[in-house]
Amino acid sequence: MMKNLLIVSILLISSISFSQEKFEKEYRIDFSEAPQKSQQIITKWEFPKKVKWYAEESNDGKTFEAKTCFQKHRYSIEFSEIGNILDVEKTVKFKKLERNLQLIINKALSKNYKKFKIKKTQIQLKGTENELYKMIFELKSITKSITRNYELIVKAKKDNDYDLYEILFDENGNIIKELKFKPINSINLEF
Repeated sequence: MMKNLLIVSILLISSISFSQEKFEKEYRIDFSEAPQKSQQIITKWEFPKKVKWYAEESNDGKTFEAKTCFQKHRYSIEFSEIGNILDVEKTVKFKKLERNLQLIINKALSKNYKKFKIKKTQIQLKGTENELYKMIFELKSITKSITRNYELIVKAKKDNDYDLYEILFDENGNIIKELKFKPINSINLEF
């Protein structure tokens, strides 16, 4: 009896931790509320436009984001709770991606959904602080030590209903992660 209860508990915990729903709560914070290390990095980078700070709670835990516009693109620099750079996301138009990559992504989406519409496309870059700085400010090309992924927000019809999905593709157009946005209960709005 105890062994069966333990197995059921482990299975429930496993299914919860590998949930395919995306929970995200983002809220504005002051510069002083961000981790000190992230404050130092953004101050050193000297973006010409105002940088807005956010805290984000999601399936992956709590992170901090510095958001700004630079050279006609929106940038989001995500930091861990201690201020280490997790990634840099640059918003782009889907049609600006390489044509072959567009075709591969469209094919993958067509295979998984009856209908879909791409709402947002971001290039996600992971690397060292120095490498990311050079890519943003010195327009250096991507080196082998930088990982490039593509994060898409897609409104899609899988069965009978439309839902919003966050889908992460690698640089070759393979799906790494697919999360369905958790529906918001209109009675209990989360802010």
